[in-house]
Amino acid sequence: MNLRFLLPFSATAALVACIGNSGSASAPPADVRPVVGDGIAGIAWTPQLAVTYLAFASTNPALTTLNWDNQGINGFAILNAGTDSVPPALLCNNLPGISPNGLPYYFTVDAHTGTAPGGSGSPTITVTPRAAGGAGTWSFGNPLGINMNGVGYAAFTTCQASSLPTGIYAAVGAGGAIFSSSDGKNWTSRTPANYSTDLNAVASFTVNINLAPSILLVAVGTNGAVIRSADGVNWTPSITGSPAISTLRAVTAAGNNFVAVGDNGYIQTSADGVTWVARPSNTTANLHGVHCVNSTCVAVGDAGVADVSVDTGNSWFVNVLGNGTSTLRSVAYGNFDNNVTGNGVIGEGGNTSINTWVIVGDNATAFETNGFTSTATAITWAATPITSAANLIAISYTTQFVAIDSAGNAFTSQTAVAGSWSTPVATGIPDPSSVATNEHGYVLVGSAGDNANSF
Repeated sequence: MNLRFLLPFSATAALVACIGNSGSASAPPADVRPVVGDGIAGIAWTPQLAVTYLAFASTNPALTTLNWDNQGINGFAILNAGTDSVPPALLCNNLPGISPNGLPYYFTVDAHTGTAPGGSGSPTITVTPRAAGGAGTWSFGNPLGINMNGVGYAAFTTCQASSLPTGIYAAVGAGGAIFSSSDGKNWTSRTPANYSTDLNAVASFTVNINLAPSILLVAVGTNGAVIRSADGVNWTPSITGSPAISTLRAVTAAGNNFVAVGDNGYIQTSADGVTWVARPSNTTANLHGVHCVNSTCVAVGDAGVADVSVDTGNSWFVNVLGNGTSTLRSVAYGNFDNNVTGNGVIGEGGNTSINTWVIVGDNATAFETNGFTSTATAITWAATPITSAANLIAISYTTQFVAIDSAGNAFTSQTAVAGSWSTPVATGIPDPSSVATNEHGYVLVGSAGDNANSF
């Protein structure tokens, strides 16, 4: 939910008149600075004790604190705490048409004490939100120092008018390695004492996001091992692993359930990460990736297998893509295109629904489909190879698809159709293994413990 409210200047003046003036106008903050992200535009500053601020925004560069409500300026006040703005003051693309990538916004802020009107506004700051994953957006996080195989994210809050999105990242790897991070840049080891099972992937779901969030994270690994956490910090093994169970390679949330997949076509589901039910996959191919949206799931693996479920992972039917010549590694879903194009703004009047699934794999293989319904029993996948890529190992989505190849290059596309993929963008990670999104950017981990982020 976006907490942007509009209050006409006349209403503000009337309120002040009723209360009576006290205090005085104050100088605007001198350190107003931009805040920019994927679908995020805003400003921040250092607040002073007993000083109240009002922040204003518009797509018109002529914006000031005095003309924001004039016809043609189309400005609005960002009221983060009733009648004043608490830094940061943000626009978030949680609502259709708000903060589309590529559209410049202009911000200014004034200050006052008591009930006096605000003084002169700060110089106008220009902020243009931009899609994550592209050139110039990647930077390094602190190294983890151990082989990492998977990364996931559990959300606490979405982007709000007065705060960036919050949550916790978890990265897992060899020898039971578990790390957590609140920002995707700085990491702390969370491996329980005496735990040493190789872990390959981690996923989560959040209940009551933005209210009193309750999260559950589950990591999976060798011989069916499962370890879970209710906070990303403290972890408890729920299945220590058995040679009778295939090694699990990937896990994802399906609503408030988990679906884990692995070698020999093994698939299992769980509501709590403790009690698991094996499901018939109708394939013996090793499965390397899985992704679910609501009740629809796609698992991908060797010999071009794309295993599809429309009932939260209980039953599956097999598609074989590309004549079964490539190993498929990862799958993602996208449905929130909020980017400016050369022909205008996609989503400025409502975000464009693209309803697209994308699968990537070895030999620069990529496939996409849309119009895929919950009753589908056969799906037409179009080949959309990323011709300049090496083996593709991961894919994710915020407002565009970002595919990662084994050389550490990122490739972006809004639609994932043939010919739409960008030229390679170096992430700086030469050995990537997994990528995760917080819906406003990406965190990438590598097999040597290196990591990078794009927000």
